[in-house]
Amino acid sequence: MEPPKIWRERRERYLGIGNNCLDCKEKSFPKANYCLKCSSKNIEEYKLARTGKILHFTQVTQPAQETIMYSPFIIGLIELDDGIKVTGQIVDYNYDDVKEGMKVRMIFRVLSIDKEEGLIKYGYKFVPY
Repeated sequence: MEPPKIWRERRERYLGIGNNCLDCKEKSFPKANYCLKCSSKNIEEYKLARTGKILHFTQVTQPAQETIMYSPFIIGLIELDDGIKVTGQIVDYNYDDVKEGMKVRMIFRVLSIDKEEGLIKYGYKFVPY
């Protein structure tokens, strides 16, 4: 039996590891076996920037069952300081106080809990600073 995808990719997800292409210099996330821009296999691991800014955000009021404990919550499109864009939950802040362009930093938290299997998924979220 193969472990769940979230467990197989835990190192990349937990540490925010992507690719840096040594040929075209493109950075990408999540990690792949080749450059997503030029298809080169001449790549190295790249640790994502830990800070960035909110480009867009919304409030989720009808989440999936495994994240219902956080409802309602804020999710945003974040542009990291290295130019990579990721989505993530914005925490420790009220929805009315969140603004586009607001600076955020990446933190490590529980993402969800599967009640049937008891699997706890960890990963990054963002907190304004």
